[in-house]
Amino acid sequence: MIEKKLILCGILAIAIGVTAILPLEYFMSATAKAATPDKAWFTIDVPYAYCNPNFSGGNSTMSLYGASIQAVANFSLTPDALKNADARIEYYQFRVYSDQGQIVNMTYYIVYSKPYVVTGISGAGRIQFEGGLVYVGTPSNGGQCLTEAYPLNFTLGFINNHITGTSADSLPQAVTDLRNAQKLYIDVSTQCTVTFNGNATVRTPSSSEVLQHIELTRTAKGFEYGTYTVGTMPLPTEAIEGSISGPTPPPISPSFNFTLPTP
Repeated sequence: MIEKKLILCGILAIAIGVTAILPLEYFMSATAKAATPDKAWFTIDVPYAYCNPNFSGGNSTMSLYGASIQAVANFSLTPDALKNADARIEYYQFRVYSDQGQIVNMTYYIVYSKPYVVTGISGAGRIQFEGGLVYVGTPSNGGQCLTEAYPLNFTLGFINNHITGTSADSLPQAVTDLRNAQKLYIDVSTQCTVTFNGNATVRTPSSSEVLQHIELTRTAKGFEYGTYTVGTMPLPTEAIEGSISGPTPPPISPSFNFTLPTP
């Protein structure tokens, strides 16, 4: 009887140990789908989007052929930010589809926090909070981290994706569909949120409410929506076919890897 108890305790200890080292998305996923998201900290508006279905590029060792999709998103901070939490990551999905079918889903995140609550971010979507808690559950096409230490009412995000292959004669089906399409659309919605207040809570919306529906117009070079404002995107001039407006807006916040300084 004592041996059985010891074996049972050993199994329990191993189970607890395994649970402790699992990434955040595993032990949060069981409750995430049933949760109702809190009010968003940002509102989003996409003033410009562009698709080049005849993209080509590469380097000295490899050539790439396919399509590129780019968009500017204006994220405006709401008064509810940081009222009941120390930090939040808001993930937004950009679903791209055409009259030929689904093309691609893109994801962009915005982190907003009190100073030193977010301690590190990597380009792979790995976000670390104070105390060592790490969230790596949602892949993205880019994002940025903001803090109340540097007040900002709004920020511009650059969403960028390429669908490519190494041969112009063997392209991904999505590229072929884009080239045959006459209509192109982007639906923007909230994908999920991660709220940190000593611990992390992952929430996904109960419905895929479309925050903004965009219809891109077919042009001689691709598809375009809205008006390009100088300085909002690192676009080559030959890719811009619509009207250009000014003045130059604030610079886009970085989406590359960085680590915040230790206080």
